[in-house]
Amino acid sequence: MEDWKKYYGEAASYSKAAFGAFNKKRLGNHVIYNLIGLALENYLTALCMKQRIMPEHSSIGSMLHLLKKQMEIPQAFSVESRFVNKFMNFCSLEVLETPEPKNSDIVRMLSFTEDIRNFTEEILGVQTENV
Repeated sequence: MEDWKKYYGEAASYSKAAFGAFNKKRLGNHVIYNLIGLALENYLTALCMKQRIMPEHSSIGSMLHLLKKQMEIPQAFSVESRFVNKFMNFCSLEVLETPEPKNSDIVRMLSFTEDIRNFTEEILGVQTENV
């Protein structure tokens, strides 16, 4: 199995879990946010691996920046990655309050996840059912 397929498969699983948890109201928004982050990171890692690029960082913004050097990335992806980062608890010696994502924030992030998935599938030439 090619390396990118492993990351793509994990991304699809995290994405499915995030959408399912939100729709069924099974998990809190912080947990769903983390599932979304894992899905996004894995979709972008799959793209990097397919392009034979080794990501320097696992952040969404960093991987998008790296991929922009190889292909055209929709401008909205940068805006949405910054939005997702608003809720991230970055490693710091200071304890910083991170805002709790509201349902409307999660809906926006899930939409971004779907956009990234569609973009990834187009570049990789796969369909969700086939992997």
